[in-house]
Amino acid sequence: MINNSYMTMKEVKCVRKTVLSSSMFLLVVLFTVQIIPLSAAPEVPYGPFPDRVIIFLQADETQVVPMIEKGEMTAWLYYLRLSENIQKAEESAEVDLIKTYGGANELLINPLETTGGFNPFTIREVREALNWLIDRNYIVNEIFKGRAVPRWTIFRAVSPDYSRIVDYAKILEAKYAYNFDKAKSQIFEALAKAGAEYKDGKWYYEGEPITINFLIRPEDERKDFGDYIANQLEKIGFTVNRLYKRSRDAFLLWGSYEPSKRGEWHIYTAGWAFTGITAYDDSDPWFLYSPDNAPIFEEYRGLPLLREALDKLNNAEYKSMEERIELLKRICELSLEDSVHVWIVDQIQPVPASSKLGDKVIDLYGGGQSFWYLRTLRYKTGAGGDIKLGNRAMFIEGFNPIAGFSWLYDVYVYYLVADAGVFPHPHTGLYIPIRTSFTVETAGPDGKLDVPSDALKYDLTSEKFKPVGPGVNATSKVTFKITWGKWHHGQPITKADILYGIAETFKVTVETSPLYDPVAASPGRTIFVKTFKGLRFVSDDTVEVYLDYWHVDKSYIASTASVWTDTPWELLVLANKAVLDKKVAWSVDMADEWGVDQLDFTKGSSLNILSEILATIQENYIPPELEGFVDASEAAARWSALKSFYKTRGHFWVSNGPYVFASADTTALQVTLEAFREYPFKADKWDTMLTVKIPNVRVTDAPEKVVSGLAAGFSLRSEVAGQPYDKASVKYLLTDASGNLVASGIARAYGGGVFKIELTGEDTSKLAAGVYSLKLIAVGEEAALPYLTEYTFTVTPAISYFESLSESLRAELSTKILTLENRIETLSESVSELRNRLNSMESIVNISIVLAALSILLALVALILLLRKK
Repeated sequence: MINNSYMTMKEVKCVRKTVLSSSMFLLVVLFTVQIIPLSAAPEVPYGPFPDRVIIFLQADETQVVPMIEKGEMTAWLYYLRLSENIQKAEESAEVDLIKTYGGANELLINPLETTGGFNPFTIREVREALNWLIDRNYIVNEIFKGRAVPRWTIFRAVSPDYSRIVDYAKILEAKYAYNFDKAKSQIFEALAKAGAEYKDGKWYYEGEPITINFLIRPEDERKDFGDYIANQLEKIGFTVNRLYKRSRDAFLLWGSYEPSKRGEWHIYTAGWAFTGITAYDDSDPWFLYSPDNAPIFEEYRGLPLLREALDKLNNAEYKSMEERIELLKRICELSLEDSVHVWIVDQIQPVPASSKLGDKVIDLYGGGQSFWYLRTLRYKTGAGGDIKLGNRAMFIEGFNPIAGFSWLYDVYVYYLVADAGVFPHPHTGLYIPIRTSFTVETAGPDGKLDVPSDALKYDLTSEKFKPVGPGVNATSKVTFKITWGKWHHGQPITKADILYGIAETFKVTVETSPLYDPVAASPGRTIFVKTFKGLRFVSDDTVEVYLDYWHVDKSYIASTASVWTDTPWELLVLANKAVLDKKVAWSVDMADEWGVDQLDFTKGSSLNILSEILATIQENYIPPELEGFVDASEAAARWSALKSFYKTRGHFWVSNGPYVFASADTTALQVTLEAFREYPFKADKWDTMLTVKIPNVRVTDAPEKVVSGLAAGFSLRSEVAGQPYDKASVKYLLTDASGNLVASGIARAYGGGVFKIELTGEDTSKLAAGVYSLKLIAVGEEAALPYLTEYTFTVTPAISYFESLSESLRAELSTKILTLENRIETLSESVSELRNRLNSMESIVNISIVLAALSILLALVALILLLRKK
């Protein structure tokens, strides 16, 4: 999770080939069959598809669509905020929009007792009342124009964890729904109790107006919803000082302790960018209440029970999924009561890109700002070419892998240049291999595994790796199989790099270390240091890692145990010497404290400092940690390669990802990255993840009316790309017209994409008459983003139903009787008509008989007369 005002990054930590098997090859040779392909498939290069990526400054949103249309920009690494620009992009044949829930907005509240006047937000009840004061639906519809969803809880409304507790979350959302009168009542009561006075429509404390310094970001929607909330506060009787400040100027206030303590700000419109989906948000809530997020948390620790729950979740101190879910619920409830973070919306962010781009992997959170998107960019025409990416800001912090890249705008470069061992899958949020495949064995949460006595542990005091010895155990073991490859300076990645990377984690995380940096001591590094029990290389490319850590998901155990490194050992040794001398610092915070620059491997004063130190290092120097693991010739090759790289490239950033950092132009404000063709994977390595399998669930058969006391069934169909899809779980929530949760459960799967919800007569007997909404939350196994839909129906009381049924039957019977009577009358008329016709026919017959008789008589007479003549 990255804060896009002062972005603190959460630690992040298929191949399509033409292959002939040996047996098939023999068949081809033996039978001399000539195979002529209809068209030769283009060769897929190692490394990325493009030859170069250029990231340059383009902060003016109005220029983005025209630049993409002209071919001056391939994609923009931010989202379009203005409706007119979104419309232009949607209407342009040259521009595609990638839309994901990549952002979130909140109010960060200053809870400190300030030295510069009365701060009403030291009172918990006043903070809590802000939830009732804000009409989130108004903000979604009128300010975000529907491109957001309301959010109340600390867990994103579109997150896998939210879907796990959605029934409880809906109860909290109903409790904290917009209610201006309730907000006013609670604020008035709390302020009066604190000794404040309300007169002439304004609040006063010790004779002075209670003034709220409201820090509002003017660059985006935060300007509008900040003004709306300021208006609401003024209606309550507060005096509001609206401070419109952009990112850097705003950070100088909320990002520093002293201005916070002086009360120079009380509320801040904070924005967050999420560049990758996570299946389990164990660390995010903890981070939000940590000094790494904001200095106010150096003093304010939150409600005690909330702090306890945050620590337990972050440290995975639970023994089952059920226990974890209870922690999530407790954190949701207590954080709303605490309300230092008042969440507003989860935001849909449309990121523009050229329609000339081909397929790319889309992260369900990060979209066009994610690790996967950047790594899989290509043109429809195939491999090669330059990708030109516009960036909203450039060079915010120093480029170093220990405490740099904490801003969103900087991290894009890191994603392309440095490799992770494991990384969250773009659709599920579960960790998958990048450079290290893994298997996990765990005895957790309560059991233990034996750690081999020859496994190695790191001793910070002696700066040595030593055997753990006998009698050591651990909760889990992760076995990593490593894809080694080369560093960007051409040297092979080795075990020594892994070992020194572990040592570096201890050096910057343990407080007694001279290299300790509180910013570098991230949650991930801290947990590793606390739980690491040892590692053992069992072959050239396989390492076992033992740790006292357990998680409900094994991939998260693997992520915590990951020992892959993105920096060669000699570069870390060089940088550590500069930091130990306090010539530079790993983090901005320590740089400010020491009065030096933050370490930057690519530009600025750091280059001369590192170059001077490099010149003093013995040509085959081996640090204590690696004695016995690296020989003199290997060390000499490393130091020589680093010197050559600096001489050739003009910078020190050696890493191991699909791109080499080529250059930084601080005048033109751009960086150039070049394809690393000695990368071990081909460019289509991740193409199996091009298709996103989010199930589309709809109601296919359901009653419009449900009778209280009678069973009711709802048939559902789950599909992906129009085909039945069974790999999904469908949860349902039944809410009344006021949004109150009245029932919940899991739909039963019947196969073939069919799911059913059966409400028994006992279930429906508990439903009062009225309109109800059946909310469906479908989560697929292959895509963790929940799919939401709903069906509305009416509940009718049984007596009303039977009265209505009786009346309906009576009316139907009356109609049938009337119809029958009409038919009888019609039949009677028909009979009369027939009778008349018969009578007429009888008369005609009688006449005919008489005439016939007369005819016969005349004939006889004629015959007699004829005979007489003869």
